[in-house]
Amino acid sequence: MAAFMQVPVPAHRKERHFRLKDDLSLNLSNEELRERYRFGREGITFISNLVSDDITRKTQRNHALTVPQMVMVTLRFLATGSLHKGTVSRIVSDVLTSLCNKRDEFIKWPRNMDETRGDFYRLSGFPNVHGAIDGTHVRIQAPSEDEASFVNRKGVHSVNVQAVCDARGKFTNINANWPGSSHDSHIFRTSEVCTYMEENGGWANGVLLGDSGYPCRPFLMTPYLNPVLDHQKKYNKCHCSTRSVIERTFGRLKRRFHILHSEIRMNE
Repeated sequence: MAAFMQVPVPAHRKERHFRLKDDLSLNLSNEELRERYRFGREGITFISNLVSDDITRKTQRNHALTVPQMVMVTLRFLATGSLHKGTVSRIVSDVLTSLCNKRDEFIKWPRNMDETRGDFYRLSGFPNVHGAIDGTHVRIQAPSEDEASFVNRKGVHSVNVQAVCDARGKFTNINANWPGSSHDSHIFRTSEVCTYMEENGGWANGVLLGDSGYPCRPFLMTPYLNPVLDHQKKYNKCHCSTRSVIERTFGRLKRRFHILHSEIRMNE
């Protein structure tokens, strides 16, 4: 699995006492928790248990945050792109680093490809699809090294994130290693997904669907550029309505976590 981008953190600042500790409480309704943190009580507890061993701080200070509170600080940062006064960047960095280190437990290829193909087929009747692939740009602060390579076609600094998802909108592969100037087709050609396909003759009975920015391969189906015949137009319509699940998945992710719309500051 390709590595995630470096962990985004807020601007460095002098560590201060956390004055809003009492506001970080699970004693809110699930509706209020989801509005503030994008997860309900069960989700926050699950994440807390997941990262607890990595981020527990042994301290005698009265103002030290609990693991759930550190998770809530991080989720609030991801949800809004801002931090409460007095929150230190180390908390966000520690929680996100722990989560990124566990990414392969959750972002992985489906075990049941028959079920995956069936799910895609039910979308628009396109057979033998194992995943939909696309790229999305996540804006970042201009890096100090190789700055020009991160400028995308819109003139802003970004990371071009390639992802594959299943028909239910679950990410099954992510590659966030490339700067914004990199083209989708280049990222795919150098990805472990493409390498695996080329070395193993593709997927047995399965393909990926990508837009016209990708090269057409036996294991990667793209639309006709200028469809004229009826069957070509029908293919494109079916292809588009099936492949669009990856666009909707990106859209949901960015709506849920506003930080992806703002300028992320990166560890260097």
